[in-house]
Amino acid sequence: MAIERVRAEGRSVAVELTAAAGATPAVRRVGGVSEAAARAFADAVNRALPERAEEDVAVDGSGLVITHVLTESPAERRQSLFKRGALAAALVIVALALTFGIREGGIDGFMLAVTTLFGGTMASVTTAGGAAGLWSACRGWHLTRHGITVEAERTAGTPGKLRASGTYVYTDAVGVSRTVSGSAGAWTIHVAYDPQNPGNVVVRRSGLRTVGYVVLSLGCLCLGLGFTFALIMVLVTA
Repeated sequence: MAIERVRAEGRSVAVELTAAAGATPAVRRVGGVSEAAARAFADAVNRALPERAEEDVAVDGSGLVITHVLTESPAERRQSLFKRGALAAALVIVALALTFGIREGGIDGFMLAVTTLFGGTMASVTTAGGAAGLWSACRGWHLTRHGITVEAERTAGTPGKLRASGTYVYTDAVGVSRTVSGSAGAWTIHVAYDPQNPGNVVVRRSGLRTVGYVVLSLGCLCLGLGFTFALIMVLVTA
């Protein structure tokens, strides 16, 4: 009742609201989508709109809708931060490899560039992996102790196999069903979620698995820092 038509405008969608005759219709835009998705959405909504006769009195669509700004979720912010960090690290590594390789020249410069690329990549990946693992362990520890623990039931995947991944469904305190990925290989698992943000959820691990996960993450972090130190020493002495 509130929508006159929808227009795809590149990577955004313009929603034109209904208005009285002679009045300028209000337009609301939703951005940050692909061009194909914008076109598909506009076509689908326009096909679903009711046909209005010319004598029909158009209502003011602005009074029938509520607009608010969508912000990034914590998971989306973490993903964006990870992508920007990975891109920055890759650019730094490539720049260092080219700089030292060109400065040294010859076969020695080529080997130094390869060493920088390989060592920098290994240092970045292992350091980031170890840090992410420790952060995940701290997050799981916090939610397990301060969140709400419920049982989640498998809905997809292959049950009964060791470490088989699948999708599990749990119900929060207000009755909303939510999904979480798990690899326990069981029909049911225990998950803990934040009561203030029920979508923030972790699969509960046993104490032994948690200790092993922390040790492995700490080892990756130390290995990554060791690679970084060794690379710095190679570049300094080159």
